[in-house]
This record gives sequence, C-alpha cells and structure tokens, in this order.
Amino acid sequence: MSGMRVLDVDEQERLLISLPGVGAAAPVRLVEVDAKGATRELAQVPDLTTARYLPGERKVVLQHGTPAHLSLVKVGGKVTALVGADDHATELLGVLPGRIVYRTNRKHRLLYSVVIRNVLVGEEQAVYDRGGSVIEAAVSPNSRYVAIRLPRKLVLVDTMPVTEDDHVRLISPEPAERGRRNLHWLPDSARLTAVEYEPGSARVVRFDVGSESWHPVVVSLDPRAHGWTAPDGRRVAIAVGGELSLYQTDNGRFLRSAVVGAEIEDLLWSPDSRAVAVRTVADEVAVVQADSATVRQVPVA
Repeated sequence: MSGMRVLDVDEQERLLISLPGVGAAAPVRLVEVDAKGATRELAQVPDLTTARYLPGERKVVLQHGTPAHLSLVKVGGKVTALVGADDHATELLGVLPGRIVYRTNRKHRLLYSVVIRNVLVGEEQAVYDRGGSVIEAAVSPNSRYVAIRLPRKLVLVDTMPVTEDDHVRLISPEPAERGRRNLHWLPDSARLTAVEYEPGSARVVRFDVGSESWHPVVVSLDPRAHGWTAPDGRRVAIAVGGELSLYQTDNGRFLRSAVVGAEIEDLLWSPDSRAVAVRTVADEVAVVQADSATVRQVPVA
C-alpha cells in the first residue's frame, strides 16, 4: 500500500490515515481507524498533503490542492473550505483548541507569514510577517510565544512584548541542512524542546526562555534518530530504525523501548501522552503504550 501515511492520532487512539486512490488522478482517501480496528472513510480529497484533528472536537483540518488550501471536515459530514486562494499557498503548521496555525505567501511568492486563525469565527492574527521560507512553527500552550524555524535561524516571536523591538528575537543561527528540528513547547510555556542534528550524532535539547539558553536533555543519539516530546512534557519518544525508545524529559533517563517492525517513518503522540502511533516503511501501523511499551498492531484496509 505504497503512499499510505499516518497523519494524526487523538485521545481515543483513533488514527487519521491517508490512502492513495486507484489511478494516477484519483483523489486521496482519508480514513479513520479506531482502537478496535474499525475503519471509516472521512473524505476523498485531490492532492491531500496532511490532516490534523482539531483538539477536543470531532473535526479534521485538511491541507490539499496546488497551491495549498485548508478545509474542514466534520466526522460524518462534508468538506467545507476554511482558508486559501488560487494565487498563493496556505499551509498548515499546527492546531490548537479552536484554532489553526498556518503559513502563507499571500504577500510575495518567496516570503511567508505565520498566522493564527480562529476556526469558528474566522478572526486571524499574523504573529510573524517578516518573510523567509518558514519550515516549521510551534505555539506555546498559553499562546504567548511562537518558535519559528527558518532555513538559517530559529526565532522567538513574543505576542505580548514590552516593546516592539522585543516582538521577534533570534534564538540561534542554524545550519541549512541540520540544526534543531521538531520544535515542541513544554506545558509551562517557558521551555522549548527540539532535536538537534550534528554531522555524526543527534540529541534532544531544551531552550529556556527566561535565561535564553540551551540545555541537553537526551544525548548521544544515532544521527538517524527522529522524535518528539509528549504533550504533557514528561517523555521524549525517539525512533531509530524499527525501534521506538522512551526517555524522561527532565533528566534524559532511558525508560523503555519497543520494536515495531521495519524502519519507522511517522511518529505521533496522542494528546493525552499515553500512546505513540507509528508507521514503518513497510506500511505497518502500530500504537505503542508509553507506560509499558506494549505494541498494538493496527490493520489498515
């Protein structure tokens, strides 16, 4: 089933999975697989790039089309347009309760802005409009800070600065090909974690906003490692090959690991931080319980 991807997981361990349609021009199938293995088709969308559950709701935000648009589908309902236009790209960066974070080049083809949009009423706030090719962004739980990765630097946006000069601050210069990726805020909104890649190794690091300093969390990782911090900030999940390992965030202590099969490509935490959904290069899908490393294989029809 080449082309299958795991796009998101919710607090009930339901998985959002995209499946290729039959034929070169066929739309992508977006399906939901529940914890018992039952599959439900949500939509068929041409050029579907990604999809995310809207936290706490039975709604899914879709990114699709060329240039990219964003749409909303209620589970069991129709797809409705959310934001986007045919003359610029609108690309999903993240989701928050009742809100989405997206990047758009509506002002200039090569210069992006980062926008937070209220899905219900349509109100928007452009939190970053200084251009550049925004690679990823993470909004702190209290919505005050936005960390933005650009090709050669990582910046911190303060949505409530003392002065306008404090609105955008440089966190660190970054190499174009490596550097810090997979940005994630801890629940206190004062610390940011990332995976830092160097030529021969990788490590998980933490940035403290107050002291403006970086600190190691999990060190001496394989340079192929990729991973994410759990939403509750207690653990970090690291995938290397077909093994998923869990570490404690506060001191970097190894906790447990699980072998899920072939090399892991997709890695997603559930919102309650109890489970990690993974997909391998062999299109195997599994859910790993964080407390026990128990692996549940998920059949996808």
